[in-house]
Amino acid sequence: MGFLSRFAVLILVSVALPLTAAHAYLDAASVSIAFQAVVGLFAAYIVTGRAYIQKIKNLFSRNKKSEIGSSDTTD
Repeated sequence: MGFLSRFAVLILVSVALPLTAAHAYLDAASVSIAFQAVVGLFAAYIVTGRAYIQKIKNLFSRNKKSEIGSSDTTD
């Protein structure tokens, strides 16, 4: 399914659903909690991405510690 067809389905569904008032109140604490959740999710994606990038880099790089340790024969 292409982008335009997905967009068209989204528009049709949003037009077909009836819109009603929520009669809800969002105070500053609710907005703050939602903002913290979004920031935390973003930070988790960054940390996870860095960990996987580091694992991929380690996979393709040579282990220089073992080369230095094997050539060093001082007791």
